[in-house]
Amino acid sequence: MNTQSLSLSRLAVPQLVRRRGSGRYTVRFREIGNASSLVSIGLRTSDKRAAMIRARELAQTAKAFLLDNSQVTSKELNEHLKSMALTFLTDKVGDFWSGLEVDHIEDASVNLRSLAKESMTVDQQAHIVKALEVLQAARSRAHSGDTQPLLSVLASLNGDNDQGVHNADAPKRNLRDDQESSPTESTQEPLFFNELSDLYIKEHSVNLKPASVRDIQSAHKALKLFTGSIDWREHTRAEVSAMRDAMRDSGRYADATVNKMMAKLCAVMNWAFQNGHIKHDYTKGLKVKGVKSVRRAYSAAELVKVLDRVTTEREPHKRLFGLVATITGARAGELTQLTKADVVEEAGHLCIDINDNGDKSIKNAASARLVPLTDNAKGFSLAEFREWVDALPSSDSLVFGMSRDTASQWFNREVLPQALPDRTGDLVLHSLRHTLATLLKQAGVSESLAGDVLGHSGQGITFGLYGKAKSIDQMAEGLALALKVE
Repeated sequence: MNTQSLSLSRLAVPQLVRRRGSGRYTVRFREIGNASSLVSIGLRTSDKRAAMIRARELAQTAKAFLLDNSQVTSKELNEHLKSMALTFLTDKVGDFWSGLEVDHIEDASVNLRSLAKESMTVDQQAHIVKALEVLQAARSRAHSGDTQPLLSVLASLNGDNDQGVHNADAPKRNLRDDQESSPTESTQEPLFFNELSDLYIKEHSVNLKPASVRDIQSAHKALKLFTGSIDWREHTRAEVSAMRDAMRDSGRYADATVNKMMAKLCAVMNWAFQNGHIKHDYTKGLKVKGVKSVRRAYSAAELVKVLDRVTTEREPHKRLFGLVATITGARAGELTQLTKADVVEEAGHLCIDINDNGDKSIKNAASARLVPLTDNAKGFSLAEFREWVDALPSSDSLVFGMSRDTASQWFNREVLPQALPDRTGDLVLHSLRHTLATLLKQAGVSESLAGDVLGHSGQGITFGLYGKAKSIDQMAEGLALALKVE
């Protein structure tokens, strides 16, 4: 695979192929209009669902590390690794490795080792080795607080950069095909965020589901309010810092949200720099430090008041949404995209099937899961819910008939102010998820089983060990115990 002449926009959608003999699946990467594969990677599974998840993970890893630059060089790969290492070194460990959260670092390591077995250039193979070093160093910090491996990796990468091409050459290497390097660049028209956002979304929407595109568009809409006057061709660190401070001072966003917005901005500007739209990128390292989670679990007394308000909701779809969120711990986006077809019977239990079929999207591969519904838990009636779902007109009808934003606004702006008028800002809809996690822990439910319920660990391992029926039974028992259902 020669990335010197390959751009991501010329890649066709990865193809999933099942081998006739073994029945196992392979994912193939190829250029648009080209029948032959650039890379074929065996997925070591004959289960199509698992194969699709692994194919997506591999595609994302390949994109992130290898295929997202049309003129990749060793120097540019090192700069990407430096950015990774700095993030792992300076960000709070909980931001990328927390409690029950799925081990993304280990997933990335496994995927990179798989890619290393394929035909690649010397620079690419060297990049994979260094990427694995960064991930291993991040693991050391997360597990034991040992930052020395990350510092050593950074020193090594800085040394490599010193031996490489001078920084002054970087903009020339990153120029787009339709650009020319000339002394008149300073006379170009200003380049504002609106234009970069449109270009970024247009290019990336090919590989994203509609739900993901809408999330990016929503974040960019907010960013446009604060970036309007910045010319990104000539931007300074001080301008970006002032923009971040303006977001904080506006009173619209908590610091945690500001950090998320800055991450979205960084993604656009890194892409813009790599593709020659801008000459430099000063957006990194400007997250607000020391930000703690603004969400916590509800206390027992608070939960009673919230549920009293939810159960008296006149609109049944909203009432059922609030109750299902309480007894499953599912994210708002996971629930609002459920369809009639996603309410299924498994092992004698009525379950919700959280998946990314069709235009739906999930946070990560581990988020795909089956969660049994617990009758008589916190005011939830299985018979009422079943009757509601049965009455939906078609298999693709939304169970709750609301968007994620509508559901969140109903809960955060109507339910909470009425149930807890003196509440603090750390209680929101998502706090129901934290509450169930706390209840599962207090009930002595194993971490792996809790992970299955909440979509942290992925059910593939549990189902493989115990079989689907027994695993659903175990989750149902654990939830009944945590929710105190006799």
